[in-house]
Amino acid sequence: MLERSRILLCSATTVAAALALPAVLPTASAEASPSPSGCAEVRIVKVRGTLEPQIGSLLLTPLAGRIAQESGRSTAVTELEYPASTAPDSSTRGIENLTALVNQAAAECPNQRLVLLGYSQGARVIGNTLYTRTALTDQAAAQIDAIALFGSPLFNGADPYDRGNYNPALSGFNALPAGALGEFTNRVRSYCNAADRVCQGGDPAAGFGNALSPGHVAYFVNDSRDQAAAFVHEQLSS
Repeated sequence: MLERSRILLCSATTVAAALALPAVLPTASAEASPSPSGCAEVRIVKVRGTLEPQIGSLLLTPLAGRIAQESGRSTAVTELEYPASTAPDSSTRGIENLTALVNQAAAECPNQRLVLLGYSQGARVIGNTLYTRTALTDQAAAQIDAIALFGSPLFNGADPYDRGNYNPALSGFNALPAGALGEFTNRVRSYCNAADRVCQGGDPAAGFGNALSPGHVAYFVNDSRDQAAAFVHEQLSS
């Protein structure tokens, strides 16, 4: 019991510390130099979690920088602009903005390869954008090469692209139907930790409180980002 209390305290401290960091973060989300054609060969779009700062996701920014460095290609990194708040329309606005951003990127740079990274609410935004496909163009969908999601409330324990030490009998409290991402199945990795109440059946009434569970902040310290970087590298190399 004492050990569990210590873990919970550490988890809450990690979240609080992370949310206090934005003032000293480097501008790692700045766009890299484009290729001679004017379009970077790869565009990485980061969609941050609830209450993460607009200037850059604390979880995804280091991952995006690593992918850009290891890709060997000209790379642009963009942080999606959306509220990332607890407001009821936050994820809806995220879906609208992500759809518009990806459609525009595909139209302006038809040979560009797209990578989508999402954490928590950001993973929900990406998942629902790909699931509903209400306004995402076929061209944009085809240019998305890799998708890495962490702690998604849409997580379904029965999907083949799931990764982590999750319990396959449990799913997120907004879980999509198994196989819902259809055409994107081979381009997705969804990481979920066993103690993450966001992707493992938390209490919807608890709201942001689910994000304080130990598993939901473990992505900062476990090997999930290493696995995601390797997966994206493999996708971009194919």
